[in-house]
Amino acid sequence: MAKRIGAIISGLAKQFFRSPGSVFWTIAFPVMLILIFGAIFSGGGTSTYNLYVQDLDDSQISNNYIEGLNDTGVLHIIEVPADADPAAYIESHSVTSMLIIPKGFENDFNQQTPTTIELRQDSTSGSAMAVMTAVNAVTQQMNLQRSGGINVIEVQTANIVSEHFSYIDFFLPGTIGLMIMMVSVQSIVGYQTRFRNNGIFRKLATTPMNNAEWLIGMMIWMLVMVAISVVATMATGILLYDVSVSIDAVSIAIIILSTMLFTAIGMIIAQFVKDEEVAGTAAGAVTFPMMFLAGSFFPLESMPAYLQSFAQVLPLTYVNNGLRDAMIYGNASGALDNLLIIAAMTIALALITVMISGWKRE
Repeated sequence: MAKRIGAIISGLAKQFFRSPGSVFWTIAFPVMLILIFGAIFSGGGTSTYNLYVQDLDDSQISNNYIEGLNDTGVLHIIEVPADADPAAYIESHSVTSMLIIPKGFENDFNQQTPTTIELRQDSTSGSAMAVMTAVNAVTQQMNLQRSGGINVIEVQTANIVSEHFSYIDFFLPGTIGLMIMMVSVQSIVGYQTRFRNNGIFRKLATTPMNNAEWLIGMMIWMLVMVAISVVATMATGILLYDVSVSIDAVSIAIIILSTMLFTAIGMIIAQFVKDEEVAGTAAGAVTFPMMFLAGSFFPLESMPAYLQSFAQVLPLTYVNNGLRDAMIYGNASGALDNLLIIAAMTIALALITVMISGWKRE
C-alpha cells in the first residue's frame, strides 16, 4: 500500500517539476499576495485622506484652522475657489469630503460668538470616519485656545449624496467592475490555453479566419457572459438589498468597453502561458493586484502614496471610477473622462493582441 501511494506521489511530483510554469506560479503567487496586503496594511506610514476646503472668510484665523488640519498628517487639503458652488463642485469632482468655512469666521471666533463650519461627506466612504475624527480634533483644539475652552466652533455634518443610497449601492459599481475583469480575463486565458493544447488553433490555421476576427468573436462572447453576470448581480441587489442605483448609457458603454479591454488583456496573458494547469494562476497574478489596488474594496486615498500612483496605471481603477461617477455621483463629465481612458486602453491593447498573436505562433 505504501509503495503504491509513494508511486502516486512520485508521479505527481515529476509532472509538477516538468512544468516550469507550475513551479514558478506556485511560489510567485502567494509571495505576490503577501506583498500586496503588506503594502496596503503595513503602509510605510500614516494614510492620508483628501479634504476639500472652501474658505469663504479667507482670514488669519481661518488660515490657521486650515493649517491645523494640514498638520494632522492625516488630511491632504485641496483648496476650493470661494466663488464655486459647493454642490456643483462636489458633483464635477466626485468629492467625498468637503469642509466649508463661513464668512465672518474670524470675527465670530475672536468675539466668542458660536459659528458653524459645514462638513459635507459621502457617509458610505471608507475615509469618512477618519476625516470627521481629524476635523473634530482640530476644531476642539481651536476651541481650547479660547479662554475657558468655550465651544465657539461647531462642526455640522451633511451627506453629499441622496439619503436613499446605502452602502451596498456604493459597493455595487466596484463589484460590477471586478466581475467584468474576472470573467473576461480568467475565461479568455482558460479558453486560449485549452484550445492551444487541444489543437484547435492548428485547425483554425487552415481556415480563412484571421486574428482580428478571432479577437472580435471572443470579445462578443465575453460581452454575452458579462451581460448575464451584470443582470444577475443587479437582480440580486434589487431583490435582496433593495439597491437603488441605475445603469445609464455611459455606464453601459463603460461595461462594454471594459469587457473588450479585459478580453484583450486575457489574450495577451495567454500568449505567455502555454500550460493549461497554470493558466488560472497566471491570470490571477494579473487580476489579484487590480482587485485590491484599484479601489474595488479599499479607498485609494487610504493607501500609501506610491500605491495610489501605481493604481493610476491599472485599467480597473478607471472602470470603478467611471461606474461610480455614472451610477452613484451623477458626475457625467467624470464618467466620460474615465470612458475615454478606457477606450484608449482598449484600442491600444487590442492592437497589441492582434500583432503578437497568430495561428503559426499558437
